Amino acid sequence: MAGVRWATSAIVCAIALASCDGSPATPSPSPSAGVSPPPVAAVGGTAFPRTLQADRLVEVQVETPGDERGIVVSVALDSPYFGQSGTVPTNVLLEPGWIARLRVPLGPALCPAGSGSSVATVEVRAYEGVDVAEREVTLEDSALRDINTTECRQRLATDAAAPSFATEPVVSGDALQTSVVLQRGSSRAEATLTALSGNVIFALEPADGSIPVTLEAGQERTAVPVTIRASRCDAHALAESKKTFVFTASYDVGGESVTVEYRAEGATQEALQALVDQCAARSESDGIGGQR
Repeated sequence: MAGVRWATSAIVCAIALASCDGSPATPSPSPSAGVSPPPVAAVGGTAFPRTLQADRLVEVQVETPGDERGIVVSVALDSPYFGQSGTVPTNVLLEPGWIARLRVPLGPALCPAGSGSSVATVEVRAYEGVDVAEREVTLEDSALRDINTTECRQRLATDAAAPSFATEPVVSGDALQTSVVLQRGSSRAEATLTALSGNVIFALEPADGSIPVTLEAGQERTAVPVTIRASRCDAHALAESKKTFVFTASYDVGGESVTVEYRAEGATQEALQALVDQCAARSESDGIGGQR
């Protein structure tokens, strides 16, 4: 039995990596010891997918050129095309051979744009580690330049005649009666409204003969009566709609043809939501009736 006890004691000493002469054991190294956050490189620059456009989010696309995994814990964008939008916390895996897509909000468009490169600052830690390293990557920013160009042209129109809905809409049956108000901003340019459009869910019809209409240089405000109806309210359309309450207005301003977006808010949005709910209920009822 003594031999058995000695053998068991030797095994315990071996597992614990301790010396049996009473000297202290040497601890095992931590799995994260000596593991530094991986490097980062831009691959696709920036992208502006349709699904992100309503929220003015862009994708910053990066990868690691090394063979270590990591986690991107934050990202910030510094661009000559847009004002600062702050640092965004993230939790995105950085995997060798894969593109990490980081969603970043855009600050206000700078008109005119500045000069220099667009740079993303990302904070990265090792996949099994706690230390965080800051990495800066220069982006291919043609997408940012295109967005800036579009938004600066739109600002040309909205500075002259910003569109919005009147604050007191009237619901009549399955339609909403309201007006699109054109309000002059900082620009003194003449602006001609050439078209008003709805979206996937809503059809918007200006009153007969109300368009085109021009907001003259010395004129502060004008309004166009419109009727809005829920033209599609099936489940597929509602699920896919990213801009349910966003409408478009087209202008000629300073020799430029520009289309801008504006959003139904407050009482108008509530009234439009009620129209969608009514339309969806009718659609569901008709579907059930058709199955009987």
